[in-house]
Amino acid sequence: MSCFCSAQLGSLLGSLSLIPPIGALVPPISMSVIAAASASMGANASMSLAASASVNASLTANLSAMAALSAAMQPALGMKLSAAVSPSATASTQASLAAAINGVNANAGPLSLNTDLLRQLLADLLGLVNLAGLMMAIRVGYNIDLRASGAIPALQACLAASANANLNASASLNASAQVSAVASLMAALGFAATAQGAASLNATASATAAMMASLPKLSANFSALSLLAALLAMLAAIHQALGVNLLAVTAKADLRVALSMLPLSALAQLRVPLAANATAAASLAASASANATAGLNLAATANANLAAAGQLAVLIQLMASANLSLPAGSCGQLCPMALMKGVPAMPELPQLEAAPSLSSLGALKF
Repeated sequence: MSCFCSAQLGSLLGSLSLIPPIGALVPPISMSVIAAASASMGANASMSLAASASVNASLTANLSAMAALSAAMQPALGMKLSAAVSPSATASTQASLAAAINGVNANAGPLSLNTDLLRQLLADLLGLVNLAGLMMAIRVGYNIDLRASGAIPALQACLAASANANLNASASLNASAQVSAVASLMAALGFAATAQGAASLNATASATAAMMASLPKLSANFSALSLLAALLAMLAAIHQALGVNLLAVTAKADLRVALSMLPLSALAQLRVPLAANATAAASLAASASANATAGLNLAATANANLAAAGQLAVLIQLMASANLSLPAGSCGQLCPMALMKGVPAMPELPQLEAAPSLSSLGALKF
């Protein structure tokens, strides 16, 4: 049986506590620039769709929770929520998920003692994460590398062109191609936005709710778990964009070198002119998307009790990304889960590394 490992968690928290203060190294970047660059990747449509879907908050929340849980379970357990599985496979999955929840309930106590550290790190890294996100957005959306000569004038020209485009005409032409947030989430789960797809989704939502009801309750500090998951996601984004592992001993020196290659002062001075017709365009796209799932009977999905599904998705992803899942007793430490099951500790194993790798995600092995 595998569980949420207290020794791995302690090692990770120790590594996080050694991250040096770096907030002052990054000047503030205009949020309008970040938003405009993100729009080049299609984020405008996503925001419009999310706005249109807010008319049925419970349906959207349940679909989002199911999509997150399915995405987490597929690499960890090799199954999707929409897949038909045998009763024995279902029982095995429930046992694995129950072990994960029992493990985190027993071993995640130190997280509650480190919430101030996690919040401080999240606040300190915010500017650097914004920079990392901007770098990735303009690389994908505009094919511009901020390290290249002439990057700022090229970026300014692209942002101006985007702001001055006839967004109303663009939205009119593309309105028929817009899909609603509900249809998009249904597609992510493997269901078509049809009457048959809605019926299958309702059945899956009811089955997922039944599975959630059969599992132990998550009594660990979920706020602290969420903070840790968010922090690890930020560290991964920084590593991807800047090539700097902030858990490394040389993190601050490596970061200074990476930042020295970027036109930070010029980025801080960038501004994006607002297009007068942007609001109308977003409204048009939202109206088109709102009609995409009209007539579908998704009442069972909206009313299913899936509050725990989102929490379980965060837990599974966290255990995988930080390599926090080990067989009970195998870490060589006194483990509540090992003691509960009568599994002896194994002190002869080598010591854990101080910092988990950010270059790859570990697979959950329940």
